[in-house]
Amino acid sequence: MVAEKNAFRPIALVLAAGRSSRTAPAHKLMAQDAAGQTMLARTTAAALLSKAEQVVVVVPPDKPELAAHLQATFKNTPKLHFCLAQNAADGLSASLRAGIEVAEALKASTLLVCLGDMPLVSVGLLNSLLAEHRRYHAVATAPDRGGRPANPVVWESTAFDALKQVRGDKGGRSLLQALGQKVHLVPAPLEELVDFDTAERLAAYARLPAQSG
Repeated sequence: MVAEKNAFRPIALVLAAGRSSRTAPAHKLMAQDAAGQTMLARTTAAALLSKAEQVVVVVPPDKPELAAHLQATFKNTPKLHFCLAQNAADGLSASLRAGIEVAEALKASTLLVCLGDMPLVSVGLLNSLLAEHRRYHAVATAPDRGGRPANPVVWESTAFDALKQVRGDKGGRSLLQALGQKVHLVPAPLEELVDFDTAERLAAYARLPAQSG
């Protein structure tokens, strides 16, 4: 089920069901910056402050502390929803598929897919992606990183079925490659397009000051 024709209903999806194997035994999404804010909370906060109508955080069934942490951090936030990726061990595609199904139930016209380990993406960039996507009616809209699409990515509902067909530990990269120049690229600060998925990156995250918006 998708939104009514011509209705713009953007839903943000925060993918947070990964195994965090590269930083084990520490879970990267629970790492704290210098102000004590976790990576997951920081990423989710930006999504909540964006112009997405709803935010769906996809979590694994064996890590209830992730949803509990966000519920405690963002109390009484009707815009925030959770989705269990029952097959999270199958890889990123399983999380994406689970999130899309929830977004469809929320009648999303558009899906803003954010990665939980990219906490430097600003509210401004998220809103720019949504605005550009709506303006150009692209199938996919993404930040421009050296002429190639980076995360986060905005997807039109027409791509949902194809995204749900992806299998294994990958997201929509193959679809972006297939679309080629049809992907609308948006200028973005490269310093925001950083993921924190190694022990060294977590050490750098721990030195980051409080989120400025």
